[in-house]
Amino acid sequence: MSKNNAVKIVIGIGGGLLILSWFRRQPTTATVTTWEGFDLSQYGGATSYPQPIKTVAQAIAKQEGFYVAGSIPQRANNPGDLKVPGLPTLPGTSITQFESIDAGWTALYKQLFLILTGQSAYYHLDMTIDEMSRVWTTTQQGPWAANVASYLGTTTHTPLWQVLA
Repeated sequence: MSKNNAVKIVIGIGGGLLILSWFRRQPTTATVTTWEGFDLSQYGGATSYPQPIKTVAQAIAKQEGFYVAGSIPQRANNPGDLKVPGLPTLPGTSITQFESIDAGWTALYKQLFLILTGQSAYYHLDMTIDEMSRVWTTTQQGPWAANVASYLGTTTHTPLWQVLA
């Protein structure tokens, strides 16, 4: 190796280390807020969820009837038709009523994030969409799975890790 090449390598490594040390001094920006006590918003920046979680959430919301005017999920600000123990319910139903549509979307995103990170007590990433439907809903499980899978452009036999990750 020539002396010029060795100098170029050393300069390249030094420059890379300098850039790396600059990035390490930048504040950490949160990208997710988790459901069970891991609120990362204190580290700066707005929290957000990965696009696959948002896409699955939209598929679930469509299947649950959230986009239908006057539906229970819409009136409850609850796109996932979630039942969260300890929170108020829409009168005459067992469906949680969230204070705003944003709060309802956040709850759905958080539930899907629990699944993605292996923290869910009910779902795991190796479940298929069909298996998920058997836990998520007590009515019309086959059509639920088929409609969610169709929205996602896949089949009911697709494991959750393929659509959430």
